[in-house]
Amino acid sequence: MTNTKMYPVAGKVVEQKKGFSAQLGENVGYEKGAKMVKNYFDQNNEEISAHFLGRDIIEAILAQPSAVGISIVYGINEVGQQKPIVVGVDSKGNYILNITSIGANGEMHKQKGIVARGGVISPGVPPVEGW
Repeated sequence: MTNTKMYPVAGKVVEQKKGFSAQLGENVGYEKGAKMVKNYFDQNNEEISAHFLGRDIIEAILAQPSAVGISIVYGINEVGQQKPIVVGVDSKGNYILNITSIGANGEMHKQKGIVARGGVISPGVPPVEGW
């Protein structure tokens, strides 16, 4: 059994690792990252290319029970702007939308998982050579 799965993306088939774990993701380095950003801008004439999210909200999402990572899904806010929606993901790939815990007195507590909206817009390409 292979540890990858094939997915159709934009008319092509891409291979992606299966499963969800804290180890997924990779450092692609400056050169490859810059090339990927340039490719995006060459194919898209969007003014907004990035959103900034603060460390506190990212750490709060990752601190939820069973969180192994985050998923970023784009949505449209109430004024029609594209915004990232960030949610915790467990090892089965499920969004962490509800959290159940047992209190010190044995009572069951239920609360909603954190579903965050992206922070400030980072317009355009950073003013760095190659980006």
